[in-house]
Amino acid sequence: MLSKEEIFETIKMVSSQHLDVRTITMGISLLDCIADTTSETCD
Repeated sequence: MLSKEEIFETIKMVSSQHLDVRTITMGISLLDCIADTTSETCD
């Protein structure tokens, strides 16, 4: 679960760095794909 601080940090990044929301969303979604090792993640 995301904390309030993480949400506010994301909003700040979008505003101050003119980031595309799709980039941030994809980064968050990919966090669930990380495994214990690089080879497991690649699989």
